[in-house]
Amino acid sequence: MIKKWNSMLLTVVRVCAAIASSDAGEACRPNVVLIVADDLGWKDLGCYGSTFYETPNIDRLAAEGMLFTDAYSANPTCSPTRCSIMTGWYPVRSGFLVPSGHVKGHHEHVVRTKAHADQRAATPKSVNFLNPEYYTLGEAMKDAGYATSFFGKLHLGHAPHIPENNGFDFVVGGRYHPGPPGKDGRRQFFSPWRDADTLPDDLPADKHIDDYLADRAVEYIAEHKDEAFFMCFWTYSVHAPIQSKPELVEKWKKKADVNNPQHCPTMGAMIEVLDGSIGRVIDALKTNKIDKNTIVILTSDNGGMMYESADGTTPTNNHPLRGGKGTNYEGGVRIPLIVTWPGKIKAGSVNRDIVSTVDHYPTLLEMTGQKLLPDVHKDGVSFLPALKGTPYDRGPTVCEWTAFTKQTHSLPSTHIRVGDWKLLRFWFDAADQSHRYELYNLKNDLSESNNLADAYPEKVQAMIRQLDDFYAESGSLQPRPNENYHGRTVGVWAVARDGKGAEKDGALSLTSNAAELVVETRVVPFANDGAIVEFEARSETRSPLSLQWKVGTWMTAGEYSADHAHDVALSRAWKTYRLPLDFENRLKGLRFILGGKGAEAEIRNARVLTTDDSLMMQYRFDN
Repeated sequence: MIKKWNSMLLTVVRVCAAIASSDAGEACRPNVVLIVADDLGWKDLGCYGSTFYETPNIDRLAAEGMLFTDAYSANPTCSPTRCSIMTGWYPVRSGFLVPSGHVKGHHEHVVRTKAHADQRAATPKSVNFLNPEYYTLGEAMKDAGYATSFFGKLHLGHAPHIPENNGFDFVVGGRYHPGPPGKDGRRQFFSPWRDADTLPDDLPADKHIDDYLADRAVEYIAEHKDEAFFMCFWTYSVHAPIQSKPELVEKWKKKADVNNPQHCPTMGAMIEVLDGSIGRVIDALKTNKIDKNTIVILTSDNGGMMYESADGTTPTNNHPLRGGKGTNYEGGVRIPLIVTWPGKIKAGSVNRDIVSTVDHYPTLLEMTGQKLLPDVHKDGVSFLPALKGTPYDRGPTVCEWTAFTKQTHSLPSTHIRVGDWKLLRFWFDAADQSHRYELYNLKNDLSESNNLADAYPEKVQAMIRQLDDFYAESGSLQPRPNENYHGRTVGVWAVARDGKGAEKDGALSLTSNAAELVVETRVVPFANDGAIVEFEARSETRSPLSLQWKVGTWMTAGEYSADHAHDVALSRAWKTYRLPLDFENRLKGLRFILGGKGAEAEIRNARVLTTDDSLMMQYRFDN
């Protein structure tokens, strides 16, 4: 009904506009190129301050337009954010909560009250498809008379949930794949690929998919230069697998410096390919002399991936932002946003207004002379005033990430940002299964290192009311207390029944009631080829402590093994331990074993590092 009503409305608007306009006026309508990179972090571009990656084409785009410092994805992962761009809805409203666009079947958005026993909250089930009832941005642009095209990654469901059924007439790629669509079960950037209906399978084996997308996009621009077009150029870079052209990887190995937080050679090569493909699209606009009448928007679907290992380090580093993809901290949700519109936007300008990915829908409607549809793009607010350099305040932004993500240390949370203040609600995550809150002033604390929740209780309560008002207005489903919770979790570590565990001054305090006490976590990063576990520990009883780890392939849980263990002798004073984990495949879990009945120990500042000491995961015991 929503889709049909809006189609009728826009048809009337389009007919009226056609009657009132001349052919010259139609020809002056701006083209639109909407570029969405995959997993591109806020600090992954030269124009955003990277001193390792080189992005001359994107930097040139920033010099020609406006760079936003405080742009946000509506979710720290791909499918939900892509849905937010297409609909103007926060993912929590649409029910697209996790990156499940590749999952088969038909998943509805429903409340759940049970989860794994070590989790305090049970979260709603996510949908895995773009609801056909939504009136998408692609349909709005098509109904306005634009030629529409989609190139690259969509990840919003299996057929029929494809671009062709959401307003796009010409499509290359655009299927369910969470990453590059490799063939025969492999994820790879190089030919051959699946989806023969939109991607060929007979190209040379060294053909990179983003190069191929650029080839086709350049052709499309030349063929449609005399009509108004709306192009989505949504690259597969720089999503996993961490893979690029061998000759470029060798080039970046020579530049890598371990003293630079960003120093992964393969990611340097991946970003070079990304920048090159975008540069070719931008150059095609200039070659066909339509760049002066084309709006270009470049952004990402979430923050950079820092919980995986590649080349002995993390793929990227989001410093000074905390966290990364798959978390609700700034490193997971603050993203690049660059907009060019010759003659309309001041070149080389920097804007500090807050913008969300839900805002692209109404903004593009206004930029292309269409009427806003507030009942359609329910959460989106046009940021056209910001682009014009006039005062702008979209109001609060909301980002929900209610997935328990063991690979990123993410607990079910929702954040709301109001001005400089950001409040995170960790659903039912206090010891008594009440909500836990963190409050940050991002103007003074971009790294979210100083939780001000206790210092500003009135500010916390005011923002809680705003968050609750959103849930009441939207009718969005909320997490529930986990009925299966066993009550023995400290941080993300579960204590066995034969002992006690508690938080003590930021440390994990353990007491054994049997021959040994086991405390275990499933929350470990995507470490593939070894890692280092570092922690401080002490024991008044000088008890023996053992660290064990389990590994397994992608599809299996793995087992703890005596071959994967380190024994340490604890002393009464705090001591730092660095224990290398030697394994192949993938890290699946960690556990400490405290030996002896009545044994006691404290552990703090525990973290997982790559083999070159890059931080992958930090464990906190203060909740």
